[in-house]
This record gives sequence, structure tokens and C-alpha cells, in this order.
Amino acid sequence: MDKYPLPYNIRHELSFFRDTFDMAIQNAHTLTVRWEISEETMRLAEAVLFEKPQDMIKELRIVIKRKGIEAVRTKRTTYHKGKWTIGHAAGNAVYRAEYKIINSMNVSLRLANTGDIYLAENGVSEINSFQPGDARSSWEKQFSAYTCYGRGENER
Repeated sequence: MDKYPLPYNIRHELSFFRDTFDMAIQNAHTLTVRWEISEETMRLAEAVLFEKPQDMIKELRIVIKRKGIEAVRTKRTTYHKGKWTIGHAAGNAVYRAEYKIINSMNVSLRLANTGDIYLAENGVSEINSFQPGDARSSWEKQFSAYTCYGRGENER
């Protein structure tokens, strides 16, 4: 289940705060994503997902669309602020980035995303570091990261 960014009506009575999330083309082959998610946004996410932000998975995703193929590259982070650089990015492709958090019940909330950015042809065509866009880990695998079924390793 995916929820979209927190609606304006949740934020309108709170003091002003700013989140930054952007993706830029550094040169013909390099993409950089920079983010800074405020503590206020994390508190709102906690209220929506019923879990403390430090207990949730924070995930950055870069999606590529090239020649009719959509693929994704994912990076997990523990930080609310940072930079992720991808060198040798394939050219003649459209990229976008997302910052999501996922709670223990596998409910995700997209806190930030960029618009589409076109990277012109640059001689790089490999997208091996990206996974097919529809490839997702199974619910059981994601949920089991938070739970323990049966006896622990020491008891076996």
C-alpha cells in the first residue's frame, strides 16, 4: 500500500518548515540526489504510519525510463539529510527520484519526489545497476525483517 505525500490540510496549522529533495545532472554521466527531510515532516509521518521514524525503513529510489523499459535503483538510508551520486548513468533516458518510508506493516509513505529529468545521449547504455520496475520484494520477505517466526537461532 502506498500513500502519497502528506496533504496540505495536515500541515496548514503547523509552523513553516522546509524539506528539500532534488536531483541534478552533474555532468554528462552523473546524477546527484540531495535531500533534507525536516523533523516536523518525520513527526507527521509517524502520526500517519503509527510508528517511530527511527524504527521505519527510509528508502531512496531512482527510477529510469529508457527505450520503453522502466527500472529502479534503491538505496536504504538512516539519515534525514544526505547526498547520493550515481556515476555512469545511462543517456537518452528520463530519471526521477523518490524518498519513501516504510513501516513494519509494509505500508509506505512517499515523503518527497522529483519531477522527470532527461539525461541526453552520452554513450552509456548499460542499466545493469537498476532492477526491473515491477520487481518488488515479496510481502513475506519485507515483513520478516521486522518479526521473528518460530525459535531463535540459538534454540535450534
